[in-house]
Amino acid sequence: MLPKVLLVCLLDLIAAKSALGWNHVSRAKFEYIVSEEPLALVAFVAPWTEPSKALEAEWLAATSQTKTALLSVDCKAEATLCQEQGVISYPAIRVFDRNEKVRRYKGSRKASAIVSFLNRAVLPVVSTLDQNNITEFKFGDEAVIIAYIPEEEKTLKAAFVELASRNHDKFTFGIASDKSLAKAVNIQIPSVVVHKPKEGEQEVLPGPSGIDALESFLETATAPSIGEFTRKNELKYMRAEIKAGKSLVYYFARTFKDRETYRESLKPLAKKFKEYLNFVTVDAVEYGHMLPDLGIQDTGSPALAVFNPMYGQAFPYDQKKITPETVDSFVMDIVQGKVQP
Repeated sequence: MLPKVLLVCLLDLIAAKSALGWNHVSRAKFEYIVSEEPLALVAFVAPWTEPSKALEAEWLAATSQTKTALLSVDCKAEATLCQEQGVISYPAIRVFDRNEKVRRYKGSRKASAIVSFLNRAVLPVVSTLDQNNITEFKFGDEAVIIAYIPEEEKTLKAAFVELASRNHDKFTFGIASDKSLAKAVNIQIPSVVVHKPKEGEQEVLPGPSGIDALESFLETATAPSIGEFTRKNELKYMRAEIKAGKSLVYYFARTFKDRETYRESLKPLAKKFKEYLNFVTVDAVEYGHMLPDLGIQDTGSPALAVFNPMYGQAFPYDQKKITPETVDSFVMDIVQGKVQP
């Protein structure tokens, strides 16, 4: 028989190992939690697939940063449950809210994005701001939209509330009615301001606006210099670039760290070419199937290509080193006709 101390150590080791991997729930536990919790996020996974493996670490990291219920279901063990939830690809993430129908989570599958989504989910659709909370509120999300609207502007307020209702799952919204708050930051009243604290930028839409103008402004102002290509926005990118006559600059990498490093280093270049190009990072694990169509061989290393969706032209970058200087030179070579699709 094992000594008591050794037995305890072994049990601790087993527990630690379990904590570092998926902790799937049974059908009974799933049904209990989604019926009892005000909000639950559930990942339906096939643990042996690469996309599910890629989600695992992010899911566990998000779990440690929130009190909201984050569950995972193994679709091999609970095949009937997954079928009932309409799961046809893995991983599939669903939002369960006792007050609403089940809906799909379509955001980024990174821990930071998952936690931001959950933080927004527990906030009011529109928060009321004053001098005590407005400063902290501005830094509460990657994009924070504040409307400086006096009480008498009923029409604009109604339009802004409608805007927030449509986009509450993506952004954080607040209203400041105190005119002194706008004056303190030199903002004309009424105005709608999009704050992007990570980029240290803000965009302002002054004067009264209808819902269509607000939607258009929100889409443009919240677009990052270099976005992340996801299931939610892939068609949007294609349609938008065709409409705007822009090309896409894809950067494929297997790790979030590589993509984040690229994003930070290429941000000035993306701003330089923003009228003509849209830079995006792509998870090479989840979207590796795109590589051959862009003329890229999957070697496991980061890769880059420029794609013109209007004409279906792909320009694969064939150099090993991807830096702001080499990408700038590559883009100029395409413009000057030195590189052919």
